[in-house]
Amino acid sequence: MLESGEDVLGIFGRLIEKARRSVGVTVQSAGSEAAAVALALLGHGRAAHGGVRVRLLCSPAVVRAPAFREVLAGGSGCVVRVAECALNEAVLTDDSVALVWLGGEGADRSVSLVQDPASVSALAGLFGAVWNGARAWEESAGRARSETGQRILEALRDGRTDEAAARELAIPLRTYRRYVAEIMREMDASSRFQAGARAVRLGLLKNDE
Repeated sequence: MLESGEDVLGIFGRLIEKARRSVGVTVQSAGSEAAAVALALLGHGRAAHGGVRVRLLCSPAVVRAPAFREVLAGGSGCVVRVAECALNEAVLTDDSVALVWLGGEGADRSVSLVQDPASVSALAGLFGAVWNGARAWEESAGRARSETGQRILEALRDGRTDEAAARELAIPLRTYRRYVAEIMREMDASSRFQAGARAVRLGLLKNDE
């Protein structure tokens, strides 16, 4: 068991350098040590070469954080999915070694280096199950991520009429409706309400409720 505050990033760096097939990271809080590990991975460049498959499984709050949004928007070579899940924050490399954060917040947390094959296999199985049910961060990376797209998503979420939203955006009604259709296709939404709800779920919009 490693105490929080030790050189976790250094250990992480060595694990990443040794990875030959895959790296999986689960991040629940944008201010956590696991988030720092994920940001280091995004900026590391390891995902862009060497044939290593890198997957980040993040909560909606994490992808809303400015630091993550900036790095993700610039491209990272990682595959990012978004899900509400109760998994411990963790890093898994080659499904053979894992760093797992345990306990509460801050000083109450500890980090465990797990190398037992059965334990790592169980962690990898849980990660895979949540990953398969998560939404791809990239699936709304087109019109929905533009400034106009964000405002349209807000209008859809709030249930505003096309006429009212088009007036607020100062664009023709026909153009507004074309943009809505594009956003719905990008988000694989069958209704306008569903598009707004998915935008919240993916971290594109804050839930004002």
